[in-house]
Amino acid sequence: MKNLFSKRFLALGVIASLSFTACQKAETEANALQSNNKDAEMNLVGSAAKASAINGLISESAAARMQETYKKNYSGKNFTEYVVFDAEDMEKYIKEIKKKYKSDKVYVYFGQYDEVTAPKPEYKGRVSVFFLGNNKKSNSGNFRSQDIGDGSAPGDGSNYLNHGTIWP
Repeated sequence: MKNLFSKRFLALGVIASLSFTACQKAETEANALQSNNKDAEMNLVGSAAKASAINGLISESAAARMQETYKKNYSGKNFTEYVVFDAEDMEKYIKEIKKKYKSDKVYVYFGQYDEVTAPKPEYKGRVSVFFLGNNKKSNSGNFRSQDIGDGSAPGDGSNYLNHGTIWP
């Protein structure tokens, strides 16, 4: 009976020791991440300002500075300060290009409306942005292609998106 109690206490001791070691390791890793995040906060562009799984987040001050620099350098009658896209539409678009084209990247292109592409006549000459997913299913290897590699008619779908609201 004494031998049975000794083995149980030994087992409990080993489990407690392993748990304590695991907690210490997790705490050490968390502290390392926190110190890395403090370093990241110092970098205004290109890294997360706060702990996050999204690579590329920038601070509010960096965004404001970039916006002011843009306004200084690009003005005039065709000035566009920003373009607004609905988050739900963006989410649907990304899901669609991942499914249909096997896209793993989204390109942001800058464009300018002309008399054919402007959604409103007063937008002619205005700058806008459009998105493009890389088409990994194209038989031609052209990621801009509308071909989805299944023999269907070209142009059956789109991996381009442009319908945001521009301001001013």
